Amino acid sequence: MPHSHQQRLQAVKKYTFAPRRPLRTNWTEVLPASDQIEYRLSTCPELCYGLFAEDIGLPAETLSRSIGLPAVVADGRGILLAHVIATKSLSAVVADADMAFPNNWKSNPDASATAGHQRAGKTVALHALAVSPAHQRAGLGTNLVKQYIGLMGQLGGVERISILTYDRLVPFYEKLGFELIGKSACNYGGIPWIDMSYSFMKTED
Repeated sequence: MPHSHQQRLQAVKKYTFAPRRPLRTNWTEVLPASDQIEYRLSTCPELCYGLFAEDIGLPAETLSRSIGLPAVVADGRGILLAHVIATKSLSAVVADADMAFPNNWKSNPDASATAGHQRAGKTVALHALAVSPAHQRAGLGTNLVKQYIGLMGQLGGVERISILTYDRLVPFYEKLGFELIGKSACNYGGIPWIDMSYSFMKTED
């Protein structure tokens, strides 16, 4: 079994990457425990995707042993290496209301609310980009974001993807085509966030 970081990366490269698989609500057990995550996976799964390592015909448990990682997918089809989670927003940048969710969403999922996912929104608010610690700094986050941009660009009515990020991550997102907007007005978590946005709207010369 490979143990070092490089050995694990080499082992993963032998398998098929399938980034276009949506996440499911029953996978909250393998993602960070959070009511927010459960809400987002339940309310707008079409905006939440994972990057998986797969090998056709090989159970996830066997694949996980060959990579040296625990199996983290409930359906046995592969290993979840990275994921993105998002909602739609009526704002051009991510606002405090986008970070929240309705208290009664489980009992009344169809009720309209000012907090959380806005079905009529033209902005995809990207809340989470996470890569398995054992596979960070290997290009998987870049791979997934590029795939995600392509997927969101195919959705009707989506004008942009907006994110909240830290100063140190601005260069990473700029390389992927995101524009720096500036200091965010969002106070979520008491963190000094930076607004960035990837626009699908074409400008005319």
